[in-house]
Amino acid sequence: MELIDISTQGYKYKEDVRKLYEEAFPDEEKKPWVVMERLVDEGKMELLAIVEEDMFVGLAMNMLSEKTALLDYFAIAADKRSGGYGGRAVRMLQERFAGKKYIFEIEMQDPQADNAEERRRRKAFYLRNGLKETGVFANVYSTDFELLTPDGSLTFEEYVDMLRYILGEEGLAVLNPIHYCKKL
Repeated sequence: MELIDISTQGYKYKEDVRKLYEEAFPDEEKKPWVVMERLVDEGKMELLAIVEEDMFVGLAMNMLSEKTALLDYFAIAADKRSGGYGGRAVRMLQERFAGKKYIFEIEMQDPQADNAEERRRRKAFYLRNGLKETGVFANVYSTDFELLTPDGSLTFEEYVDMLRYILGEEGLAVLNPIHYCKKL
């Protein structure tokens, strides 16, 4: 399995990545595609196709700063789920960013949420695949997130500093990250 940058060698997977991005994420959590392409041009984002023997399997989109990376979007194609691709991809991504602080945002656990079981399974998946709880919770895009990292170490300030570097003050104001010291 490979992680292929669609802005360089993986251009043929660009439409697959874009289509899965549009299908897999709620409108209120999506960045405009043109913004992501601008960030790619600035070296602050990478759009990766997850590929197995030339077959498109999924996507991983990372925001990048000098010392930190954030998995902004991750999805496996519906017809490829439960095939082990997600776990392998998460482990490959952790290896890719072994020299950096690598942040994963997941929806906060909420037994009252419409997708409570999906949230529980998603967190269990990430924990099974090497991530650890940081104890940091943030509200971004009006969504409550728990932040995970491979080593379990992260401060809210590190998270915000990374967002500020990548998105600038205006972009940070749009996200308006709010810190929670504990679960709501």
